[in-house]
Amino acid sequence: MSQLPKFICIGAQRAGTTWLHECLSEHPDVYVPPEKELHFFDRFYDRGISSYQDFFKAEKTGNAKVWGELTPNYYQEDQALERIKTHIPDVKLIYILREPVSRAYSQYQLYKPSQFSEQSFEEVIATQPFVTDLSLQGKHLERTYSLFAKEQVLVLFYDDLSSDPKSTLEKVYSFIDVKSDFIPEHLDKRINRVVLPDLQEKLQKFGLGWLIDLVKASPFSEWVKEFFHKTPKKKQSDPMVSQMQGTFKEDIKLIEKLLDVDLTAWRQD
Repeated sequence: MSQLPKFICIGAQRAGTTWLHECLSEHPDVYVPPEKELHFFDRFYDRGISSYQDFFKAEKTGNAKVWGELTPNYYQEDQALERIKTHIPDVKLIYILREPVSRAYSQYQLYKPSQFSEQSFEEVIATQPFVTDLSLQGKHLERTYSLFAKEQVLVLFYDDLSSDPKSTLEKVYSFIDVKSDFIPEHLDKRINRVVLPDLQEKLQKFGLGWLIDLVKASPFSEWVKEFFHKTPKKKQSDPMVSQMQGTFKEDIKLIEKLLDVDLTAWRQD
């Protein structure tokens, strides 16, 4: 028997969705496909809804009470949310928001060795508009609310996930209606955090990328990630950061209005 998901995490990119996937996969009442980011509603929709249902067959979900998936592109891709609305109108959506400059910079760090090779952060922002658009999370949240009832959408913040992962996870568990006091092994781990991006690039060029993999697999990986994790310094004297903050200013205000929250920490007024 095939079935459709009860919940979908739609984004944002570089906002802890891989961590959430790992935590959810450990919960005994939750099933998520081993493959994160199915991309059915944006890339593979032409394969038909039955191909998507195959990911959630009863023999796969087993004794799970709820099942779902995480594809942090759905919030931004044209038609993805509309297609979700068509096929699963009552689905629960999870949307994690991150301070927009840090989100964009984290994406740059991740793809610097490959897609953004030989480009500075400034050059990427100037030539790759999709990076900026992915950080316009208020615009995409407003569109989400135009399609789904607010009660169907759990909005979380990456800052809260980083500072208090346990409470954040409890909110997710309560939202999807499973036991909220379950503690996964991945609770205090940071998946996909970029470790020493500049060094990684140099090592990969010399065929020594295995050294970084060794560090990531070691017991010290979490300490290394915390110690060396980098985000752009928010200083008014930094023209690039100030320019980007200006780009996102109205979008941040939109988030504040939609959620009735104060995001002064995201702005440099």
